[in-house]
Amino acid sequence: MKNSTLCKSVLALAAITFVFAFSSCGDKNADRFKEAAMELGNTHLTLDWEYDYWPDGGIRNIGGHLASLISLEELQSMLPCQLYLSGPHHNNEWNLYSDDFGHYNPKAIEYLANLAQKVVSDKKFVAASKPLVDKYLYRQMLCMMVIHDLMYDDMITDKDYRDYLFGQSIDNYGYSEELYYYLNNVQIPEIDNDDSYVYWGFNYEFYYWWARRWRDGTIDQFYQGLSTIFKAYHPEYVYETEKYYNMYEGEWFEGDEGWWYDGDTGETVYTCDLDDDDPIADADRIKEKDAVEIIRNAVKNLDKTELVLGNEFDYWPECGIRVTGGHLFSLVSLYSLNRMLPCDLYVSGPHHYNRWELEDDDDFGHYNPEAVTYLGNLAKKVVADKKFVESTRPLVDEYLKRQMFIMRGLYDGMNDPKICSDKQAVLKDILFRNGNIYLDWGECPSCELLGELDLEDGSYVYGNTGEMFLYWWARRNEDGTMEQFHDILETIYNAYYPEE
Repeated sequence: MKNSTLCKSVLALAAITFVFAFSSCGDKNADRFKEAAMELGNTHLTLDWEYDYWPDGGIRNIGGHLASLISLEELQSMLPCQLYLSGPHHNNEWNLYSDDFGHYNPKAIEYLANLAQKVVSDKKFVAASKPLVDKYLYRQMLCMMVIHDLMYDDMITDKDYRDYLFGQSIDNYGYSEELYYYLNNVQIPEIDNDDSYVYWGFNYEFYYWWARRWRDGTIDQFYQGLSTIFKAYHPEYVYETEKYYNMYEGEWFEGDEGWWYDGDTGETVYTCDLDDDDPIADADRIKEKDAVEIIRNAVKNLDKTELVLGNEFDYWPECGIRVTGGHLFSLVSLYSLNRMLPCDLYVSGPHHYNRWELEDDDDFGHYNPEAVTYLGNLAKKVVADKKFVESTRPLVDEYLKRQMFIMRGLYDGMNDPKICSDKQAVLKDILFRNGNIYLDWGECPSCELLGELDLEDGSYVYGNTGEMFLYWWARRNEDGTMEQFHDILETIYNAYYPEE
């Protein structure tokens, strides 16, 4: 079986079910799968071009390892019926690069779920394999259990809303803004603090897997098999809404003027006496000299930031552009930034003078070219002080350099005809996808550019969120401020790293 054709469709849940179900068959299949289950510590990744998180990865990474134990051809030979009813997988090989996904045969999954019930009734086998299961599969199975149980919890979602969210996930290849607050309200105390980031790193992947099973009609059969296996190893698991879903009542964020997370609306709002849409009065504007000092003080405090975005996983400083902005604006708020400018920061879009609307699917903030030009002049004055630059370089190295390096590399790559033959095609493509490229990796203009560039520094910021940096550039191309923002980037980067 060719490694390049392995598919994410046969992943953790299916593979877990397969491994344990067949141990009960009472024939050579039972011995084969029991042997496979006991070899969880000796797998290898069968996916090409994939970073190996094992055993801390999501469904895709786990499935890529479990597939080294049992091939698709061997698996199919053990089933009494076809594993798939439709989809891109053929000739005993999985197709990784298709827009479609494998639609499982409900009869095949029901057969596996029933076999799972028999195998875990063998208490000696459960006891013998539990250390391996806990080390390599527990966190992923727990995430899958919790997400499924929440989706079928009437206190959280009714059928119409559940069907809508599943449909959005399918239509957007796993990602949609509607899922953002839902998935970030999920809390899993058993693993939230184990530094593996299994849930926070792969929650969309877990959810998308369940959505595909909802679409192909096997979600009940797969849940039967998963819950049977999981509760055999962890009978203490009891789903409780309050334990696994964060009902925010509000949380303070320290900031320039102070921020409040509103649990009713799912928004982080700035706390002051102004209404969101009150323009900045001329008397409240900050003079240029004072603005330069405010920015310098902010840079000096890069190690004292907080995330001002509610319901966002915080992986600062090894983070993408969204979390980076969420930290920087704890030092200089949106309202303070507006006060520094002689004009409005945005000419159109969903944002306010005092608050962002970050979850608008249909629009984004269009920056005012005049405002960006003014910010560029402020940046030049800020870094004109060489002693300031030298004293703050360690902070910039730790908290901002990798993000600036990625932004700079993407811009240069787009403008290099040897790397990018059609810059506008790339920008239009990533804009159309709202930054979501992973399903068609290698088969779209933006995918090809991202794959051509080597901007990884060992932190995997580029690998994990490079497409969102490119999406930011596409929006700046759309609102006409791309070159001005690039000038600001070059001003700052060259001041700190003149040799590069």
